[in-house]
Amino acid sequence: MDYSALTHIPLFGQITPDELEGIFNELNIHENSFKKGEILALQDEPANRLIILLKGSVKAEMTDPSGKVVKVEDIEAPNPLAVLFLFGRDNRFPVQATAREHVEAVVIPKQSILKMLSMNETILKNYLDISADFASRLSRKLHFMSFRTIRQKTAMYLLHLAKVSGTETVELDKTKAALAEYFGVSRPSLEREMTRMQQEGLIVAERRRITISDKRKLAQLLHCIFTLVIIHLNT
Repeated sequence: MDYSALTHIPLFGQITPDELEGIFNELNIHENSFKKGEILALQDEPANRLIILLKGSVKAEMTDPSGKVVKVEDIEAPNPLAVLFLFGRDNRFPVQATAREHVEAVVIPKQSILKMLSMNETILKNYLDISADFASRLSRKLHFMSFRTIRQKTAMYLLHLAKVSGTETVELDKTKAALAEYFGVSRPSLEREMTRMQQEGLIVAERRRITISDKRKLAQLLHCIFTLVIIHLNT
């Protein structure tokens, strides 16, 4: 196992290769490989292990009560799977994780994670930081899912990119196809809506480069839905 490469993974940041090798040897941790299409974790199975992607990516999908399969996201190396769900009274994998390509990963049993965290304060802090970042992304995702129309989702997405970049001209961090999948809509529907938004003077789109022309109106789209939610809660 390449321990030098492992130290670039966020969980093992600021740990020397020698320290990491000593920990892995003591806890008997090994590298695993998964073929394309192989399942790394099933939805609702007990989350009794931490899976850390070293190479490749997986798709996370969720099956709703009606049996419909919904793609949640693609998870790229070097990232852990379901880090927030390892602990708790009813800790289960919230999604099914399937290899999109050849994947190499470290699979660490829950008891070994507990021992590892108690052995090294730096790894403990890294784990807590990763969990906090994941919780923040999950919160944004839930916030995003509260919007119903393609226009509202697009407005929210563009305003978030503008806030992060500090400029009103942003570069989409996903392809149009990936963005449509993220929104849960078809690509033609997304492209039609973005065309309408450009015709109305809300944005200027040049491939993946988007300039927000009327930030106030985009923000108003989001304000409308918040108002409706508040009215609903008070009735």
